[in-house]
Amino acid sequence: MHPKLVRVARSLTGVLALGLVLGSSGTLSAQTVVVKRNVNLRRDPSTNQTPYRLLLPPEELTLRDTVKTNNYYHVYRAESDEDGWVWANNVQVLQVGDLLATVGTAVFETIDSMWIKPPPVAGTFESPVRNLTCGPVGDGGDTATNRLKNRTDISSSHRDVSFNAIADLPYPATLSTSRLAWPAESLAVVLRYEGVPVRVAGYLVAIKPQTGGSGESTNCHMTRSSEVDWHMAVVATPGEGEAESIVIEPTPRIRIRHPRWTVARLRPWLDAGNPVRISGWLLFDPSHRNHLGRYRKTLWEIHPITKIEVWQNDGWVDVDDLP
Repeated sequence: MHPKLVRVARSLTGVLALGLVLGSSGTLSAQTVVVKRNVNLRRDPSTNQTPYRLLLPPEELTLRDTVKTNNYYHVYRAESDEDGWVWANNVQVLQVGDLLATVGTAVFETIDSMWIKPPPVAGTFESPVRNLTCGPVGDGGDTATNRLKNRTDISSSHRDVSFNAIADLPYPATLSTSRLAWPAESLAVVLRYEGVPVRVAGYLVAIKPQTGGSGESTNCHMTRSSEVDWHMAVVATPGEGEAESIVIEPTPRIRIRHPRWTVARLRPWLDAGNPVRISGWLLFDPSHRNHLGRYRKTLWEIHPITKIEVWQNDGWVDVDDLP
């Protein structure tokens, strides 16, 4: 998170913070853009015309629209009273959702490899709809990753981290889709961060129960909605697509304790202007490298999710408490 927002978040009361960041519609929107690399302020979302001027870090601009046009953001520069466009890859949108998530807390921009990583606890899952069971490592495949996905322990506290703290985590470039075949030095890169309990705010762009095909080894190839992981995804900025997302997955072993976690209850926050806040375990999933740039920005996930909160009526509400 930008230092200015951290300072504001630590000093404002919840009521004052809401007064600053809520628009007339009551939904949340990003308001400030920070120049991260040299970027031209342009007259339109293209390179067809001579730019107004070159902007240098860490200049701040006002965001006119959260939706990008040709990968340009529409912005306003108060110093010169100019409306213009900047290339999205060279700037960072400061998230109001992050600000609201951090009132009275600190948000970490990086994940410390020294943070505590409790050992996973996983047992046997019993299908709620069929006489089937599934052990802690599934029924084959990458059993080491399966055990992490199938953990059922709940952390008593979580580190509040920014979206980019997860999205920018390193990982080995080209490896087998099963960590069982990795060399020790590659596995060590992932183990520096995997298993940290984290919490992050974002905007929900996907809810997909994995009921298709023949199922996954994680869940012993079960395929009923109550037996499978749900592929969900959040982005940092409203209007972004899954290609820019972090995947977050509630598992059947956790959802069985949360009957109010339903697609119908979450749908009002899907592709909407209000954020969600996700708590759970940081996990690296090597099996979906072919999804990069299409359905995810990184192979790092929050998996399993252990708590879901949504922004409603000027505050965070646990989905378990929704009507």
